[in-house]
Amino acid sequence: MKIAVLSLGCPKNLVDTEYLLGKLNASNVQFTNNVEEADTIIINTCGFIDEAKEESINTILEAVELKDTDNKKIVVTGCLVERYKEELEKEIPEVDLFVDLKNEMQIPEKIGISKVINEPLYKQRVITTPKHTAYLKISEGCDHTCAFCAIPNIRGKHKSRPIPELVEEAKILVDRGVKEINIVSQDTSFYGTDIYGKPMLWELIKELEKIKDLKWIRLFYLYPTTVNEDFIKRIRDSEKVVNYFEMPIQHSEDKILKDMMRGYRRKKIEQILNWKEKYIPDAAIRTSVIVGFPTETEKDFKNLKKFIEEAKFDWLGVFTYSHEEGTPAYEKYKDTVSYEEKIRRKNEITQLQEKISEEKNKSLIGKEIEVLVDGFSEEWETLPVGRTYRSGFEIDGITYIETTEPINPGEFIKVKIKDVIDFVDTVAEEVE
Repeated sequence: MKIAVLSLGCPKNLVDTEYLLGKLNASNVQFTNNVEEADTIIINTCGFIDEAKEESINTILEAVELKDTDNKKIVVTGCLVERYKEELEKEIPEVDLFVDLKNEMQIPEKIGISKVINEPLYKQRVITTPKHTAYLKISEGCDHTCAFCAIPNIRGKHKSRPIPELVEEAKILVDRGVKEINIVSQDTSFYGTDIYGKPMLWELIKELEKIKDLKWIRLFYLYPTTVNEDFIKRIRDSEKVVNYFEMPIQHSEDKILKDMMRGYRRKKIEQILNWKEKYIPDAAIRTSVIVGFPTETEKDFKNLKKFIEEAKFDWLGVFTYSHEEGTPAYEKYKDTVSYEEKIRRKNEITQLQEKISEEKNKSLIGKEIEVLVDGFSEEWETLPVGRTYRSGFEIDGITYIETTEPINPGEFIKVKIKDVIDFVDTVAEEVE
């Protein structure tokens, strides 16, 4: 059996896909990246917001077209199925199997694969990222009830994984060549509260830091309410946690934060930024904001823009509000901001952030810095590319590396930054 597995959405979903690949890999199946060659196409969907749902539906329909000519088997799982399984079964009957999240890891058996090894998923996991970087999903679900978010409805309450299990998975990853572990979850800074009675992220990190050949630990999905002064100091003092963290703020205005049910106000965001400047001024922060929330006025939007201009985040993603059924905002508000207005606001903030990111990168020119080599440029196949501690894999800017010596993915090398291109990327030369 030749199987093509397509993973859509966030890194957390990718980890699920990698677990599923591990289970499939235990049998005699062949994997292919070419869906046209595959006998079976498995699609792990995202169902978080409109754009993600649209991408998932289009991917399914493209697979269905191939089935019309080749009689392939199509299996669809993931968050979209968890939300809309009955509707999908009715609207796209050409799909052979829709599998909800609780049965996702039973797909091999459901498609007739009998040779399955019943050991922990993390021991079988197949890494799809470059072998030197991988995601470690430390928990599932979320206890927050943010007005715009459907995740608690899809993934349920926050459920942490035990520290020993996570450490064992990390050791397996490092034994396979991983140098950088990216910690992901729905609420990373809340980790451990459900099973240990208090946040235990730094206790987990202490154990991860003991893994000899692990060099970088990168933190994603921090929630502002659980980031305090001590948390920032711990980043500063850690030998392996890089000076980078992702912390979605979603907005700057108290009225919108309240309506979004975010549990904090602008003062808390400003506090965190002040602690960052005090203790780790060279740290890079990635954040995200939502524009077009039903109660966001033009004044609120302008204040958000002004805040972003003053805060100078290193990296920022901007999303248009998506009116998701089952969320508190869907029940309470009408989707009053037009699509055109949402796009205008998104574009304005995107253009503003491009200038800020460019300024941040230009400040690095002439500095020597360590880079983790990821691979080679898509445009110039012999030109190595990598990332400094300031960039997360596949989401932030990259560094093009000029060198006379052959270098390989997974190597750490010292470079000198020479120039900035396309706002977010840098060019550097290897330092002898």
